[in-house]
Amino acid sequence: MRTFLNRFRPRVVRRMAKSEDGAAAVEFALVAFPFFMIMGCICETGIMLFTEYSIQAGVQEAARQIKTGQAQNASMSAADFKSKICEITGIVVDCESDLTVYVRPDSTFSSLASNLPSYLNVGAKPDGTPNPTSYDCGGPEQAAAVIATYDWKFTMPFMTFLGNFDNGKKRRLYGLAIFQNEPFPAGTSCS
Repeated sequence: MRTFLNRFRPRVVRRMAKSEDGAAAVEFALVAFPFFMIMGCICETGIMLFTEYSIQAGVQEAARQIKTGQAQNASMSAADFKSKICEITGIVVDCESDLTVYVRPDSTFSSLASNLPSYLNVGAKPDGTPNPTSYDCGGPEQAAAVIATYDWKFTMPFMTFLGNFDNGKKRRLYGLAIFQNEPFPAGTSCS
């Protein structure tokens, strides 16, 4: 029966029925989209974590200026202090416009801990209005904290499970330094 039907089928159709050419292309087409999505998510997560590390490194480096009294002696402004953080962080993100810096001293670490806002409350609110900010370097031997935040906007879809801000649309990255100022000469302050 099969030979009888094969007589009426063109030779090209018979060859295509037996051929497996193109099977790899079809399989790749089925797997390509999920593969590239996963690879994109992995790359974005790596870049995001590197950005948070650079923010932390910038905060630690700039906080030394306050801890040693150099910022107070130079009457360093909030913009100058932010520029110190951006010397390191600016290689990864647009630091000058998107980074928010919060500096606050207190008499003891326990009172600093109770008065320090969460990093989610440093920077703009989800509706775009700014949260209250602070820039006060403090005096000698005072406890102080520096928080710098940056809102990461996800590029890849499906990354919203990492979001912690603005209904999961963004992730607020931050750097934090808590320290006690050294006993430098009093009388100078940040402006």
